[in-house]
Amino acid sequence: MISSDYITKLLHKASVAPISLEEEGHLGLVLRIEVDDLLATFKALRSSFEQLIDLLGADLLERDNSIEITYRLRSLGENDDLVIKVKLAPGATLPSVTDSYLSALLPEREACEMFGLKLSGHPNPKYLLLSEGIPPMLLKSVPIRSHEEAQAAELPSDDLSLQMLNDLNERGIEPPEDPDDPLQNYLFAGWLSPEPPEGPLVPRNIRRVSDNPEALATDHYLLQMGPQHPSTHGVLNVACEMDGETIISSEVHVGNLHRGIEKLAENRRYNQLATLVDRGDYVGGCNTELAVALSVEQLAGIEVPERASWIRVMMAEINRLASHYIWFGPSGLDSGAMGIFLFCLYDRELWLDVLEEITGQRMMFNYVRPGGVVADITPRSIAMIEDILKIADSRLDEHYEALMASEIYQQRACGVGVVSKEDALSLGATGFVARASGVDWDLRRDRPYAAYDKMDFDVMVADTGDIWARMVCRLDEMRQSLRIIRQCLDGMPKGDFTAKLPRVLRVPEGECYVPVESTRGEMGVHIYSDGTDKPYRMRYRPPTLYSLMTADLTLPGLFLADAIVTLGSFDFCFGEIDR
Repeated sequence: MISSDYITKLLHKASVAPISLEEEGHLGLVLRIEVDDLLATFKALRSSFEQLIDLLGADLLERDNSIEITYRLRSLGENDDLVIKVKLAPGATLPSVTDSYLSALLPEREACEMFGLKLSGHPNPKYLLLSEGIPPMLLKSVPIRSHEEAQAAELPSDDLSLQMLNDLNERGIEPPEDPDDPLQNYLFAGWLSPEPPEGPLVPRNIRRVSDNPEALATDHYLLQMGPQHPSTHGVLNVACEMDGETIISSEVHVGNLHRGIEKLAENRRYNQLATLVDRGDYVGGCNTELAVALSVEQLAGIEVPERASWIRVMMAEINRLASHYIWFGPSGLDSGAMGIFLFCLYDRELWLDVLEEITGQRMMFNYVRPGGVVADITPRSIAMIEDILKIADSRLDEHYEALMASEIYQQRACGVGVVSKEDALSLGATGFVARASGVDWDLRRDRPYAAYDKMDFDVMVADTGDIWARMVCRLDEMRQSLRIIRQCLDGMPKGDFTAKLPRVLRVPEGECYVPVESTRGEMGVHIYSDGTDKPYRMRYRPPTLYSLMTADLTLPGLFLADAIVTLGSFDFCFGEIDR
């Protein structure tokens, strides 16, 4: 454990005077600082905390007229977190900490646009999820509106265009000379952010010809991949600067699936939050529901029956298998292997039948609730699981032979899309993406929750960080899930499957963060409670948002065909990236 004395010494060396440094409720050690000390603080702590796990904002204008930004740093060696909090005035400027932690690249953009803050020192401070002209959605003063209400409140198109042109004129930015040139229009549109970037627009260093006039070179061109492209595993748009078939630079664009989960959570009771996160990671709902339930239970002091904890573990692992199959099969499809896709869909259906038998649903389960689970497992579901377990291991062997034993696939996967351990840590990668790059960390083992402390399983770690390593780590993870499910069946305790709770659950005032090892990495739920039956603020920490930044780092230098396989190997889920 990292002590407050140790943190104090580091801050003293950096000449930082903290407002406070103390244990706060369920958050653990919390460091409160002035915004002017933010960059110096992060530089002082960088050597002791390998990862910036997440950052979020909260509207505290009604309390003390401030926007609170919360950072969570993690020391893997000490298995400890440090929470850093800084308060800003409305509309103030947030200094970027990307020089210390690259994982802040996208979350900083999101926090500033959602709370009406400006961003300084960031290499690309454009809007991330919202469109230009949309008010900061997570401010309490911005109401939740229907589609019709939102349309009625929008400016007429002519007025909006005039407003944008006036804004550009004030900045001295000229419209494109050729309105039909897609490259000029793309670069022109990039300047429509509240604060234009100081350097060149991303894709960075875009150029039409080689810098050397005597060299034989081709013109570079801009390729928009997606958001409809079937190989991007969701509505992802990647703007690529291409030299022939080689990617020179790229920028990922997200937000096409933005559904406002965090805003809607402010208007939902605690036992209704599961329906929202189900639509985030829409193929791994049992795990995301578990994170919400655990956070509410921690704040409310709810004791969960032991049987419910075991059922939660079993359902999380069944859901993990069903989710992994819909990744493993399409990973082969990305590289031209059609057969493995059909084989994996068949096995996924077997597990979906089990999930349907227990929860009544095949995707949006709404099964794990504060206090336990909605329904007990049935004798029929147990028989179904036992039948699948008889063939599951041999089926995984067949899948390996069908795809990964192929020399063609090995050439497509080995040494391609490499992520170093240092980059994985700096970019906040978790789950199998981090483990494939040598980061030995799994929340189920290192910070066990539910009944994982009673399970015996292994955590595989690779060190090459390429597509092959991610595939091997994920395949072993599936075998360990089978192992955990067998232990749950053999040791399932008797008793109740849920605790007795009031019909309307009111959670005491407080704040907490609870992470789980979801199907794609660390999915965390950070809740501010004001003592009512609804959360004042709920943050959904999406693991694939950080995996997306890691993937974007790997694209330059790859052929376009290899980029497709590389992107697929990270297993994105854009429902949780966009939220």
